[in-house]
Amino acid sequence: MKIKYFLETYGCSLNSADSDIIAGRLQDIGAHRTTDEKKAAVIILNTCGVKEPTEDRIIYRLEELAKGETPIVIAGCLPKISLDRILRAIPTYAAILGPQSIDSMIDVLPRVLRGERGIVHLESSFESKLKWLQAPSNGVICTIPICEGCLGNCSYCAVRFARGQVKSHQPREICKTITKCVRSGHREIRITSQDLGVYGIDIQSDLISLLKQIDEIPGDHRFRLGMFNPNLVLESISALIDVMDSDHFFKFFHVPLQSGSDIILKEMKRLYSVNNWEYVVNTIRSSFSNATIATDIIVGFPGETDEDFELTMDLIRRVHPAVVNISKYGDRPDTLASKRQDKVDTSIKKKRSQLLTRLVNKIILENNESWLDWTGLVLVTDRGLRGGYLCRNYAYKPIIVHDRLALGSTVEVRIVDAKRTHLVGETISSV
Repeated sequence: MKIKYFLETYGCSLNSADSDIIAGRLQDIGAHRTTDEKKAAVIILNTCGVKEPTEDRIIYRLEELAKGETPIVIAGCLPKISLDRILRAIPTYAAILGPQSIDSMIDVLPRVLRGERGIVHLESSFESKLKWLQAPSNGVICTIPICEGCLGNCSYCAVRFARGQVKSHQPREICKTITKCVRSGHREIRITSQDLGVYGIDIQSDLISLLKQIDEIPGDHRFRLGMFNPNLVLESISALIDVMDSDHFFKFFHVPLQSGSDIILKEMKRLYSVNNWEYVVNTIRSSFSNATIATDIIVGFPGETDEDFELTMDLIRRVHPAVVNISKYGDRPDTLASKRQDKVDTSIKKKRSQLLTRLVNKIILENNESWLDWTGLVLVTDRGLRGGYLCRNYAYKPIIVHDRLALGSTVEVRIVDAKRTHLVGETISSV
């Protein structure tokens, strides 16, 4: 039986990788992915529950899909975070699966197509799901998850309810998967997890050892590392920098901050101080002065005062990170922060978010303008959303080039313009 399914993904890069794993798992039963949901025999939503606005979008989508006749399978993190809301939105669901029960998909889908409904499978499998990953066939970017789960107990986070304890993939399995992707023409390899810093704690390994091994994989590709919390690399940051001196690694570092106030960090149950975060960032910059530093800020956490917020603004002014992901605090189910009574008024959160966004936009534009007239090699990774081609230089800066280029090729460019969202380059030569 040939099965056509439509797969829609929400959330982080780990969810994106899970969708590639779902695609690979379903290939085992001859199922084919379609980009037209009207032609699908079943629709799969791989969901996210990290933020309330994302959850709202997913619930709205489920309510719309419930009006149709096509059976719906809900997968990913949201079932373990807001199951009751899902059941209210789509009581006619075909199946609900958790992020660690992807292997059951080959059993569930045939049952759904035979007319069975109301299947719930949220139990975790102990089998590694990395072996099923099927890298996208329509591009040169692939995402490789190295572990899931975390060691934190952040008072605002519900993702830990969905992903659970740390579960690392074996280095040999990760290297095998990367090698397969490189051989199939993928040139930007994104190494992802909830927190890269926890890798290996459950299998007597560690991130530095893994990066040394993947650096030895031959090929003209580049690795982009995902997020790591500063407390988990305080003692190993110099070793991490030594490994990433290799040309195989983009000089891109995602180090979340969340707040510039130590008081708020403590209330968030973050396991580091502002000084810890600055130390990691400054150590990176001492070796890679033009590295892209990305970070995250939560505005309006319960109890955040004007003084706390100003400390965040001061820190951003001082450090000038190139990428800042700003979120307004929102309650997540069953978290400690959601039970607090000292919530920040919605209008104040909105005002603080606007102030921080204006500051960040100014810093980003200044940072981009500092790249004017730079010349160097870039990797062509994707088509631009508004034309041209998206390229990345060694610091992972987004550069749009309007010449006709081949995906996966390396070209030499000169930066001729700087926008807030990207740089503009002109081709000098191909390599």
